[in-house]
Amino acid sequence: MSQRNSLKPTCGCNIERALFHDNNYIFITSAQKQSDSSSGKSYIAYHIRISDVETKRRYSEFESFRKALTLLHPALIIPPIPEKHSIVDYAALQTRMKDDLPTIEKRKRMLQTFLNRVAKHPELGKEHIFHRFLESNVAWSDVLHSPPLSTLPKNPLQMVISKQPDNPSYTYNPVLASNLIPTPNAAYQLKNPDPRFEESEKFTFRIANYMSNNMDKTQRRVIRRLGELANDYAELGAVYNGFSLNETGTVANAIEKIGQAVDASYTETGKMVTSLEGEFAEPIQEHAQFAQIIKQVLKFRHMKHVQVEMIENSLNTKKENLNNLLRMESEAKRLEEAITRERTIGSNAINVNEVNDEMNDESDTMRTEQVENPYQTTFTENRRPVRSNNGWTNAPRKMINAVGHTLQNIIDVNPEATRRNQIGISKDAINVLQEALDITRKDLTVISSELQTDLDRFQTEKIQDMRDMLIAYAKIHIRYCQKNLDSWQEARAEVDKIPI
Repeated sequence: MSQRNSLKPTCGCNIERALFHDNNYIFITSAQKQSDSSSGKSYIAYHIRISDVETKRRYSEFESFRKALTLLHPALIIPPIPEKHSIVDYAALQTRMKDDLPTIEKRKRMLQTFLNRVAKHPELGKEHIFHRFLESNVAWSDVLHSPPLSTLPKNPLQMVISKQPDNPSYTYNPVLASNLIPTPNAAYQLKNPDPRFEESEKFTFRIANYMSNNMDKTQRRVIRRLGELANDYAELGAVYNGFSLNETGTVANAIEKIGQAVDASYTETGKMVTSLEGEFAEPIQEHAQFAQIIKQVLKFRHMKHVQVEMIENSLNTKKENLNNLLRMESEAKRLEEAITRERTIGSNAINVNEVNDEMNDESDTMRTEQVENPYQTTFTENRRPVRSNNGWTNAPRKMINAVGHTLQNIIDVNPEATRRNQIGISKDAINVLQEALDITRKDLTVISSELQTDLDRFQTEKIQDMRDMLIAYAKIHIRYCQKNLDSWQEARAEVDKIPI
């Protein structure tokens, strides 16, 4: 049973039914130059056919379709499409790039491979956006500006991946967009990294670097030089054929046969270059792109893990702050109760200082009455007042208390209300962070599971692709060598006829 048949249709549309039959391969049958009626600019439209359904899509629509899949499924390995020309190449080739047949043919092959890889994927093949892309008479711009694509957040970390009770999976959640949620930083060091994905990241980075900087570049250089060799063979064959006209007899026939063998080498080298590009170089480029795509998917999972840990850290900080505020509130209540009790006792207490002052005054009066002194009046008028026992009068103390209360009012009009307000804000923030943490933890579990499954699937697919590529590489060279051997054996037979 094929992989497509093992999948169960979900939307039931005509395209999905067509995809789940073994013989319904997706073909790009042709590529035609068309003109945009609104802008007047020309473009290449690629004709797509599956079963009896045909539609046309331009390269920019393939590009936006793949981007849409990346936004919808950030934890899956989305197959690549052929790369764009660089800005320098575009500036140099803009007058003839759309008429460049080798480039168009290459894009046809790689875009066809892209569509069939998406169709075979156990999740992407069921995506209704994919079915809409293949439907005829569907304006792709309308699909891009309608749900679910129009409701997706720009930041995939704000999207809910796992299924929630109130929200379906792969939808936007305002909780994750709250300003209370910390923004993940790529420089953040995970406290509890997953060793499985650590190894996957190291392996993928090494493979991506090797594929891009070694294998892909070397293979392109070999193909370029083989193309140059084919051109040299064409020139050399013409030279031999012209040289044969200057001779006669068996020598002329032998030189002409050599020229024909060189012409055959030119033809076979050109065929080998074309075969290598389609069956080996392009798959190598595709897998070099795959390595970069896997790096991005692993990075997304890493950033989701960072998001979880940063939310945990923020939640723990908020809880600690709340505990401090609650402790301060408890201390304030206890102090307020103590002050209230002290005031209640103080209102009923006797002022010891006043009692002492009254007793001192009475003693002085009694001593004055008992002692006769003619200078008593003068002495009494010039005597300084006696200070109280504690050395301070009540007036300065009242003034200091008033200043203290004024400063307190300047700093905080109502510290109790402010503290209670902060407690309420902290509780609300903790609720938001806790909800976000629950969502992101579930998302991280789902992302890790989906990604590991997709990595396993891709590894199996990659091994099959590598096997097919190497077999094709060997067959191309065997065919090339066999054809050249036949031509040069015929040339040798003709050379042997020259009498000595």
